[in-house]
Amino acid sequence: MRQPSPPRTAFALGFAVLLLAGGSAAGRPAPLPKIKTLGTPGRIEALAMDGSRVAYDVAGSYGSKTRCNAVYVWNVARKNSVTRVSGRPTCAADNTSTGAGVRELALAGGRAAWIVNQGGNSESSDSLYVSDVSHRGERLIASAFRSGDVSGILTGNWLGGLVGAGTFLALDHWATDSSGNVTSAKLRRIRTRLADLAEGPGTMTARSTDGRQVAVLRSDETVGLYSTHGTLLRTVRPNSAVEVALRGDFLLVLTKSGTVDVFNSHSGRKLRTWRVAAGAAGLDVAAGLAAYAAGSHVHVVRLATGKSVFGTNARAPVSAVQLEPAGLAYAFGRGDRPAKIVFVPLRRLLPRR
Repeated sequence: MRQPSPPRTAFALGFAVLLLAGGSAAGRPAPLPKIKTLGTPGRIEALAMDGSRVAYDVAGSYGSKTRCNAVYVWNVARKNSVTRVSGRPTCAADNTSTGAGVRELALAGGRAAWIVNQGGNSESSDSLYVSDVSHRGERLIASAFRSGDVSGILTGNWLGGLVGAGTFLALDHWATDSSGNVTSAKLRRIRTRLADLAEGPGTMTARSTDGRQVAVLRSDETVGLYSTHGTLLRTVRPNSAVEVALRGDFLLVLTKSGTVDVFNSHSGRKLRTWRVAAGAAGLDVAAGLAAYAAGSHVHVVRLATGKSVFGTNARAPVSAVQLEPAGLAYAFGRGDRPAKIVFVPLRRLLPRR
């Protein structure tokens, strides 16, 4: 049975309600989400991002208020959500004469992982810690030690190439002899302990993962793509390689000639090449975009064209850049002085329609 038509006044009232409820009926775009800024008490030594979480390490310095090194996790999707996840062992990360402190940092879902490097004139060591992102409670998973001359050859074991995404964390574990030659090398998955994925010099050194594939930047500047089960899927041979970034269908290679080569990660075929600003570093990729830093500037470009869609001047050296489907995070500061992390939501990186 056909229902009677409502009176014209009902249509008019409904239209007015739509106008008051956000202006979509009038064609007004929804307001853009706000850019968020987080201050830190000292220099940011490392930065990582996965989903809506940003992990960062604040260096310890006896000449500042931050004598204790600490790793934090900031959930940008929640208001005032910053959690310190490191404890006493990491507090002393910057207390040795030749160590790099928290040299590498990664996030994967509910876990944060970091490598602390410490050393003197004749020895160096790496310690791998893992913590839940919701509370302080670091656990030592593995360590490596070598001896010799820190400015020359060191003999022993090393940890490096820490990467993470989704639920996957991995790193490289290798050994060197008295001549500095690599005698063994393994790509290993991080769970409650290390588990071997693949071995051989071709597994060094992991630089990027999307949780499905791992991109390894080798010493001969080829890129090995491995599955998260350790299978070598393919080898990509760019003309040169300084950095790599991997996400889904795309593998990006920052070259020595000041360009970014874009490859299909499943076939290894080069898709396009575009130029980057001088001094480019910190390459990352997500959501059809690429991001990198050059001095105090952050650039975001379209993968398909290399054309800029977002840029900013931090007015201080940018130390790290991370790009996720949630948005862009970057850190900047000068020396050991307080630094800042900025999060730019993805909608602010895309043209408004």
